[in-house]
Amino acid sequence: MTDPTVPRRSFLARLAAGSAALGAAFGGAAALPSIAGAEPPVDELDTWFGGMKGANKVIYDCVQPPGAPDGVIFARNIIKFSAEKLGTKDADMAVIVSFRHFSTPFGYNDAMWAKYPQFASMLKVEDPGTKKPAARNWLLHELVEGEAGANIPGIRGHGVQFAVCGAATAFLAKVIADKTGDAKKIEAELSANLIPAAKMMPAGVVAVQRAQKAGFAYTYAG
Repeated sequence: MTDPTVPRRSFLARLAAGSAALGAAFGGAAALPSIAGAEPPVDELDTWFGGMKGANKVIYDCVQPPGAPDGVIFARNIIKFSAEKLGTKDADMAVIVSFRHFSTPFGYNDAMWAKYPQFASMLKVEDPGTKKPAARNWLLHELVEGEAGANIPGIRGHGVQFAVCGAATAFLAKVIADKTGDAKKIEAELSANLIPAAKMMPAGVVAVQRAQKAGFAYTYAG
């Protein structure tokens, strides 16, 4: 009976010899082309997120108006209770509160809220101090749930930074301008009047993606 392994062994021997010859022709083992995509270049957003060196990194993603105060108190709580229970210091923390979509106006200062009452009317934001439509960014003033330091200046004092949605800013500017105003001018005005330690993002979803790329844990604030 014919041994079926003989042709197979002969084929494998020829294949090995051919591979060796090919390798020798190119001065060694043949290099396979890389199929991995090239790393994108580092830009200003990568630099901004990468500049936050605390080992404990988190971004609180505020999407709806009620999510803004929740994001602020979450940021306050992680800093406060990490310090009290785990002995961390501010330098150990890298915390971002992101205001995007319908929470975006909380990234603007009091002057913009006073000038554009559309924020309060569109988003149905009530000032807890006056119980009327908000004419100021009340998170710059009031204490969330009566907790000391649970407002924007309070958490900013511990190094928290803020991201503001540029896409929502452009949309809000168009709504405010309607058919007669200058939407681009309003957009520029809003962009120039952010809360302290805030950076305008191309879009809030870009901030979320870049933060996670930089090692920030993601938490949805509402």
